[in-house]
Amino acid sequence: MTPLLDVRDLRTHFTTEDGIVKAVDGVDFAVERGKTVGIVGESGCGKSVTCLTIMGLNESRSTKSSGQVLFDGEDLLAANPARLREVRGQEVAMIFQDPMTSLNPVHSIGRQLVEAVLLHNECSKKDARRRAVERLKEVGIPRAERRIDDYPHQFSGGMRQRVMIA
Repeated sequence: MTPLLDVRDLRTHFTTEDGIVKAVDGVDFAVERGKTVGIVGESGCGKSVTCLTIMGLNESRSTKSSGQVLFDGEDLLAANPARLREVRGQEVAMIFQDPMTSLNPVHSIGRQLVEAVLLHNECSKKDARRRAVERLKEVGIPRAERRIDDYPHQFSGGMRQRVMIA
């Protein structure tokens, strides 16, 4: 059976004033459907860069990524930006350890969730808000209909992670 995620010879190098930094250099692993894989290591060893590369979130002029990231047989490293957004919005997500790095403190949770729903689905703003409330309920946010208008700082760390999962 083909793995859901098959990472082959993944390399991510950054060009700096001091030369090339090989943040990820030849990583291989596979994740079978229904399985969980943990990436562990010391601080600065490349765990986050590996995940960001898989998600296509660290591309810049000073970054060079190579290898293959096969998601359900499709090479995400070769995918165009529109396809990557589609995959990230519908099939793949990354939940950061500190969700405040992803949640904008000046916008309500609802505004941010509704924006994500609208970006990846054709629906009205009203329907997007309804879907966002449903997602908050699914991840165990109490009083989701009221909490959707709260701001990230009004949630505990664990609740913010649940918002990101939603």
